[in-house]
Amino acid sequence: MVSCYNKPSVPEPLPEGPVANADIEQLKTMCSKRTTTFTPATPLAIRGTVISCDKEGYINGAIYIDDGSATAKLLVGIYDSNSIYPEGAQISITMPGLSAKIDNHQLVIGLKSENSEELYPIKSIVILDKHITCKNSLNKIEPQQYKIPELSTDICGKLITINDLSYVYTCYEEGYQGKYLRFCSSDEDFVYIYIDNYAAGFTTIPPVQPTNISGILTYTAVPFDDNHCFVILPRRSSDIW
Repeated sequence: MVSCYNKPSVPEPLPEGPVANADIEQLKTMCSKRTTTFTPATPLAIRGTVISCDKEGYINGAIYIDDGSATAKLLVGIYDSNSIYPEGAQISITMPGLSAKIDNHQLVIGLKSENSEELYPIKSIVILDKHITCKNSLNKIEPQQYKIPELSTDICGKLITINDLSYVYTCYEEGYQGKYLRFCSSDEDFVYIYIDNYAAGFTTIPPVQPTNISGILTYTAVPFDDNHCFVILPRRSSDIW
């Protein structure tokens, strides 16, 4: 079954939105690998800055936000979410009616399946408008500089930059929906980047060696690697230079 929807129009955001009464780190401590559904009896609201972008098709189906304490991954199922929740915008999320869990060390927010612990993206503009308020002003986003040995699961979801990397090889996701590129440092520490097949403006091998990479840090399973690994999600083609 294929569902269709019209591209949503940009809403008129409220000046401030609901007052945040918890930071993302506090919300994260309330959750586990099992899904937690929030009710009106727990009227939590968080606020953070959008640090991701789906404009070029590199990060799809999710919005990453950071409030300084931690990050959250909000699952959304709308086309061109960047036109409504642009990178650098401050958004508020009211949690009652939404669910959250910890997945690969990342706080994930979405809608709970009735029959499982799975979370699903919010595809309804009505539901998004009910839970999310976006301010008009945009903040400048600067990635934090790291070296590979400094990476840890505590910073999953953060926007980072790693410089002076060398391309090693590419492996493909099952079903060939995307690809993982392995890079290593001069000390032979390694990290991957993930490139979705819908990503625009990306060549098979980075044209510049050594390569600098910016993007959202994740920790996940990688094809042909026995362990979970750190994987960077670039936001756009210019994040690989």
